[in-house]
Amino acid sequence: MKKFLAIIMTLAMVLALGAGAFAATEADLSTEPEFDPNPDYDKWTVVEYTIEDIQADLVCTISAKEDDSEFYLECNFYGDDQMTRTTWDGSAYTVLEDKTGFMAGDTPAILDIAREQNLWVPMNGEAAEAAPAAEGEKKFTVADLPTEPEFDPNEEYDMWTVVEYTIEDIQADLVCTVSAKADFSEFYQECNFYGDDQMTRTTYDGKEYTVLEDKTGFMAGDTPAILDKAQEQGIWIKFHDDAEAEAAPAAAGATAADLPTEPEFDPNPDYDEYTVVEYTIEDIQADLVCTISRKADNSEYYLECNFYGDDQMTRTTYDGTTYTVLEDKTGFMAGDTPAILDIAQEQNIWVPIT
Repeated sequence: MKKFLAIIMTLAMVLALGAGAFAATEADLSTEPEFDPNPDYDKWTVVEYTIEDIQADLVCTISAKEDDSEFYLECNFYGDDQMTRTTWDGSAYTVLEDKTGFMAGDTPAILDIAREQNLWVPMNGEAAEAAPAAEGEKKFTVADLPTEPEFDPNEEYDMWTVVEYTIEDIQADLVCTVSAKADFSEFYQECNFYGDDQMTRTTYDGKEYTVLEDKTGFMAGDTPAILDKAQEQGIWIKFHDDAEAEAAPAAAGATAADLPTEPEFDPNPDYDEYTVVEYTIEDIQADLVCTISRKADNSEYYLECNFYGDDQMTRTTYDGTTYTVLEDKTGFMAGDTPAILDIAQEQNIWVPIT
């Protein structure tokens, strides 16, 4: 019983990683299955489990929906074939079927182990890419990151994120840019530690990290924890996605009535859509009402506002990662423009320019 209490306590830390980070093959499983997986599901795995009170060792085949919303478990207990069918809402399991009436009590613990070990074989047997932002999920932008990156991502990879990390022994706070392959098989991490630029390149097989390169020889020990945090927070910006964010439903069909306030400047008719952003320059407590016009593909922005009686204008391009201010009418607004445009993207209320 102590063994499984320890497992359950550990799950509180690891379950946030979620399923699907690694597409396994049968060779990765801990033992051979005793039951074939259920082809009505999307993926499957094998769990070795012991009913401690009676020291009964089980080998369970678990089939699952891709989103972990339903599980189908089969095993054999002392000559009797067992089956349970269970749903999961993200916090609790509900056993819908229990073939013998014997397994409902142990099923949640078995499914927890399945999700913890996270070795899922696709039902078609192919190690399909486990993209973290599957079709229909939110596409993240720079505005979703926990802080601004200190290093540009490595464009030889597929996606990237930023992780804030503290080396506890010396209370050193790092801001790490982590680039990754779409299937999480390789990571490229850069940060700065006390004036020295750090870099590690690391592979991942779904269970263990292997640091292949460590620029200074200092970061290999902390890299696995940094990469775990990157996977746990799950905010990945894809290099090859369209730059336009698709997160908020208000992006389509908005009208002037949806804007947070009335514009002080008309939108620029050379662009496709516009919005209004209320922004405060904190150092001097100057409140601005900015009209922002943009191209439909999110590639260029035209910002106008008034600051203490002076009309301001900036024209800015965006490559999906970085803003580049091409024009700044007064030379005053370039520094604040990226933050204003981030707010515009985040609120995502765009009115067509007719």
